[in-house]
Amino acid sequence: MIRSTEDHGAIDCATRGRIYRHGALEVRDPNEEALRKWSADPDAVLWFDLLAPTTADLSRVAEILGGRELHPLALEGALSHGRRPRFVRFGDHFLVHTRSLRLDAEDSIQETEIGMFVTSNALITIRSNEAFALNTILDGWDDESAMIAHGVGYLVWSFLDAVMDGYFAVVDSLDEDVQSIEDALIDEGLPVRDIQLRNFVVRRSVVAASRVVLPMAEVCAGLLRPNRHPIDNEVTPYYQDLYDHSLRLTERVDGLRDAIEIILSTGLAMQGNSLNEVMKKLTAWAAIIAIPTGVTGYFGQNIPFPGYDRALGFWLSTVLLIGLATGLWWSFKRRDWL
Repeated sequence: MIRSTEDHGAIDCATRGRIYRHGALEVRDPNEEALRKWSADPDAVLWFDLLAPTTADLSRVAEILGGRELHPLALEGALSHGRRPRFVRFGDHFLVHTRSLRLDAEDSIQETEIGMFVTSNALITIRSNEAFALNTILDGWDDESAMIAHGVGYLVWSFLDAVMDGYFAVVDSLDEDVQSIEDALIDEGLPVRDIQLRNFVVRRSVVAASRVVLPMAEVCAGLLRPNRHPIDNEVTPYYQDLYDHSLRLTERVDGLRDAIEIILSTGLAMQGNSLNEVMKKLTAWAAIIAIPTGVTGYFGQNIPFPGYDRALGFWLSTVLLIGLATGLWWSFKRRDWL
């Protein structure tokens, strides 16, 4: 927790941060005094992370980082839940809002809201929970510290690249689930109802992922527009690669949705075919049973008929009963109704 010495209150949420200058790490997890000092240095690059902050926490951080005033709509957008990913510019700073994704043990999508306030030399990140880990990003900064000399644009790219990697992991897992459902539907002969239940579970996850993944192409395109952000030309190819990744993800998610719809329609068609087979068999047996019913009904009349009260009548009725039923059974069998 960071506490102000000028009656600005305290930042009550958990925080992390780093300060770089000319690509070299100067301060790890800086306090308020260090943030104030280095924010005035035009050659410094600052990153400050807040875990589940309040509006007051964000306002205090903005004041610490040089007295900047964050736009009220930016504050509202950064702290709101369930918003689609977006890129919005507010005067001298801009907001990137996105969500990281992961799958739990039940293949349900779990999300972390991530907001990024970007100024000329500072990146303020906001996470709704700890599920989106920072260690991989920080390790990348340690390995590629020279890139940080190109400014805050590289830090923003690092976060978005980590988010994209999470999307690919989720989409890969969903793709495997869809493949297993297709195999079960065609090869394993499992009950169609069980397969459809699995399909609906995966479909729910794909729909949830698509709400997050698809808008990211628009976000990346916005970041690539010239004169819209403090991004060094050396970092621009990284953003182009990020945009290409977003397009690939869009294609893969669209492909998953199409595959799920095909599985659904195929399952329904198979159920319809199975029902038709059952109805054919029921119809065939009903027709076969109708033969002995008709024969016994005729010979069971209470009026005399040829062969009545003789052995001939018995044998005639028996031959008709067995012969007609057998003939009808053979006819249905030949037509693959039985």
